[in-house]
Amino acid sequence: MWFHVKEAPGSHVIVRKTLPLSESNIRTAAQLASYFSKLRGSSSVPVDYVEVRHIKKVPGKINSFVTYKNNKTMYIDPEEDFILNLRRK
Repeated sequence: MWFHVKEAPGSHVIVRKTLPLSESNIRTAAQLASYFSKLRGSSSVPVDYVEVRHIKKVPGKINSFVTYKNNKTMYIDPEEDFILNLRRK
């Protein structure tokens, strides 16, 4: 499953687990994607997630421009404490 902040620069997160993902896995990946994006200081950050097979690279574009379909969107508040606790584990 692929996660990325909707329509904003930032890191993407890929979760390599058997589907369906648990709510905890989805929230953790969304936290990571939102925290490591330009929207880190915002609240209610939209994070799209979709199975990797539904992603296509845009031909002729530099960087990592992609299009995707069949996605879902969740809204999450980036929490620095949550990210720091992940690093401690």
